[in-house]
Amino acid sequence: MSELGARLRQARESQGLSLAQASVDTRILQQSLIALEEGAYQRLHGDVVIRGFIRNYAQYLGLSGDELIELYRRERGVTDKIQVRPVTTPPQRRTYVLPSFFGVFFVTLALVGLTYVSLSAIGRIGTGGIASVATSEATAFVPPPSPLPSPSPTPQRTVTATNKTATPASTMLAVVASTTPRPAGGVIPVVATPTTAAPIVIEVSIADQRADTSSWVRVQADGKTVFEGVMSAGQRRSFEAQRRIVVRAGNPPAVLVTVNGMEQGALGQVSGQPVNWEWPPN
Repeated sequence: MSELGARLRQARESQGLSLAQASVDTRILQQSLIALEEGAYQRLHGDVVIRGFIRNYAQYLGLSGDELIELYRRERGVTDKIQVRPVTTPPQRRTYVLPSFFGVFFVTLALVGLTYVSLSAIGRIGTGGIASVATSEATAFVPPPSPLPSPSPTPQRTVTATNKTATPASTMLAVVASTTPRPAGGVIPVVATPTTAAPIVIEVSIADQRADTSSWVRVQADGKTVFEGVMSAGQRRSFEAQRRIVVRAGNPPAVLVTVNGMEQGALGQVSGQPVNWEWPPN
């Protein structure tokens, strides 16, 4: 037994407290309290958890938590320092080459020339090419006009047919221009990809202090009841949820909960008085 464990055990026994009562009051598993009093730190879950147990147990027994944590560090020992080895290869330096004045001048001149040629080609296509294509398409798709009896001479008929043919061409230009949908402002909407949160995993167990210890338990995961029944001493069950878990216990001091590997202790201190426990807490 370590010096730290002896001081904890002596303080508990001097106050007439049992391990079972201390476990219920501090919400620390009885096995964890036994490991602290025996100095069996390897049976506990990590240095941070051990220091938290020591501070809570010391406060419960009326001892100095800082003094006992310092005693724990002396008993546990100091871990070896990490050896840092210097880098043997020197870092590479980046070299920058400044462009010459004439090179920049000729590149700029070439870009200006290409831009002028491109704009000129686009202008020619916009004034003649699109109109001619649209006119030919309109002529191909518009049915010939039905002949109408008229006393007017033949030249007047030719002029009338030409006017009727030109009218669908302008209509086709409007139809072609309006059939290509574009988003307002030219901005394409971006659909956000939802992120998935890590699930909540809890373990519900019954403290095996006495063989006749039991409790009625109901577990709701994300609003759905996933378990409801009586759990006996030493029995354990695991449950998982994405948003919230609610546990209702009929005998709170006998029901222990662990969230994602971290012990939360008993759900209450009064036997026979049902309580609701939620995670995440409100």
